[in-house]
Amino acid sequence: MQIDLEQHAARTEPFHAKVCIVGAGIAGLILAQRFAALGIDVALLEAGGHTLEDRSQIIYNARMAARTHTGTHEGRFRTLGGSSTRWGGQILPYTADIFQPPSLLSHSWPITAEEIAPFYPAAQSILGADALPFEAPGFFDELHLPTPSLQSALPEIDVRFSKWAPFSRRNLANTVARDLLAPNAGRVTVYLHANVTELLLTPDGSRIEAALVRNYAGTRFRFQADHFVLAAGTIESSRLLLASRSVATSGVGNQYDQVGRYFHDHLSVPAATLTGATRRQLLQGFAPFLLHGTTHTAKFEASPALRKRLDLLAVMAHIVIIEPEDSGAGVARALLQSLQRRDFGSALRKQLPRLPTASLDLLRLALAAKLKHRRFVSSRASVMLCIDSEQLPRPENRVRIDDELDALGLPRTVVDWNIAPIEVATLRTFASWLREGLAELQLGPIDWRSEFFDDISDLSGITDTYHPMGGLRMGNDPRASVVDTDLQVHGIGNLFIASAAVFPAGGSSNPTFTLMALTLRLAEHINAQLSR
Repeated sequence: MQIDLEQHAARTEPFHAKVCIVGAGIAGLILAQRFAALGIDVALLEAGGHTLEDRSQIIYNARMAARTHTGTHEGRFRTLGGSSTRWGGQILPYTADIFQPPSLLSHSWPITAEEIAPFYPAAQSILGADALPFEAPGFFDELHLPTPSLQSALPEIDVRFSKWAPFSRRNLANTVARDLLAPNAGRVTVYLHANVTELLLTPDGSRIEAALVRNYAGTRFRFQADHFVLAAGTIESSRLLLASRSVATSGVGNQYDQVGRYFHDHLSVPAATLTGATRRQLLQGFAPFLLHGTTHTAKFEASPALRKRLDLLAVMAHIVIIEPEDSGAGVARALLQSLQRRDFGSALRKQLPRLPTASLDLLRLALAAKLKHRRFVSSRASVMLCIDSEQLPRPENRVRIDDELDALGLPRTVVDWNIAPIEVATLRTFASWLREGLAELQLGPIDWRSEFFDDISDLSGITDTYHPMGGLRMGNDPRASVVDTDLQVHGIGNLFIASAAVFPAGGSSNPTFTLMALTLRLAEHINAQLSR
């Protein structure tokens, strides 16, 4: 069922549900779907509509207090489906060393990999990804292919394969939300243009009494529930807690000034350009595989032993293939992304002039996918080796709120984010180690960026990867964290967080897969509470 609050008359009575979920992105939709299957009534509040709207998207505008965090403005989407309407659909589980890292630099988690692992298969199924192994030895064995020499020649590298979900399954508004809104679907009511302006505490501060909501016309509504789940994304979830100040003047869950702190992302930087024999050999072994509608791409991760020996944060290298926009791959990518974003007609009109030039490449793409189950790489493509690292979570990297108010009357977001020397050192050290290791393989010359090996403190070209994490970190000590191991806000019995905001550390993998697993785990926990 769907109710658009923009078209709803004012009412004095509150809306009621067993569970109220704030945010209909990846986490919110998965939670709602799971609760519906369990027979639990859900109010799912989405601040946007079915498509991106300027008036809604502008609410995400934030002030940068330090370095520009690009993902704040370019990686968040205030619409049904959230970031799934635009993301690449890449999934890779966290390994045990991410939860209990070998290097003292990284922060440990208060839970183990074994507690999350049972929920990965269900998350994978939601995205329609295949069941091939993530680890390289098992992956190549399943395909009856020899393991490339790089794997055995560099034993301190763990090669794993990310899976990229089919384009048709990446946007959960096209799959999960569609099912929830189907006639007679039952338990879930999706409220569009439902902007939460405060999570209102009870006078004693022990529970959430209501979610206060308004539409863009200023009409106010009230939602009451037994349990509330904040699934509004890393940055917005911190802002909403900080802005909820009617009872607790410092914000909900912020009695120890922890809300918004330890904000972090992944860092990425191009390290080398691959040409000639090196390009051919590495693409022969590790160019993307296309199987069962799923794309598989190789990640070269520093093993726990290497991280401990070189005192590294979680770090990995991967091959990046950049095709010209007018190439077959460029045209195919644009059209497939338009299916995900539900704007195929306009994309087709834009790509039609490019089809004659791209037709031969499109044929090669189709043949390579059909006959070899590989992605064809054109001679015009730029092939680079990039390095990605986690950040060391630091309390001074944080999400704050401003005195300036937005159109909804909420304090604007301030993102205070920076890159630390230890993170640059991890990128440099791993690049140096890779350069020496790859040279021993005698693949041929590699055009490394000289800047990596110069004696200078800074390193240009480092970007965030649109993977905001932290701000509402998980922990056992309320004085140093915001949620416990069940994702319940410390001291507030009916408020939970379903967001990468709870991640104590980021690892080097895309965080969304682990967020999905944590969300499914949270659904079980809340269901058990409701059953009691």
